[in-house]
Amino acid sequence: MKPPILIIIMSTVVLGTMIVMTSSHWLLTWIGFEMNMLAIIPILMKKFNPRAMEASTKYFLTQATASMLLMMGITINLQHSGQWTLSNNIDPAASTLMTIALAMKLGLAPFHFWVP
Repeated sequence: MKPPILIIIMSTVVLGTMIVMTSSHWLLTWIGFEMNMLAIIPILMKKFNPRAMEASTKYFLTQATASMLLMMGITINLQHSGQWTLSNNIDPAASTLMTIALAMKLGLAPFHFWVP
């Protein structure tokens, strides 16, 4: 991988992390998570071999599933509260879905099957 491309990818990871840490809006948090997911895949594939391909495929599928669950929880919470803020979780089902999605994204047990 050429150095300018690697710099762009690494700055995308840093920018996505900063967006997640400073956001008070669920949509911006989700966008930050997606930026990180899409930037880390080329880093996993830096040295191409079958194990890297398997790891990046598992990473992508798990992160995409977690993103879908997170967005579904956010949408349920939006329907009940009418707000996108992080601090306003009214519906217990939405809170459960968001907690499961964030645990999958972090690789916490019992959702650690994808962690290399």
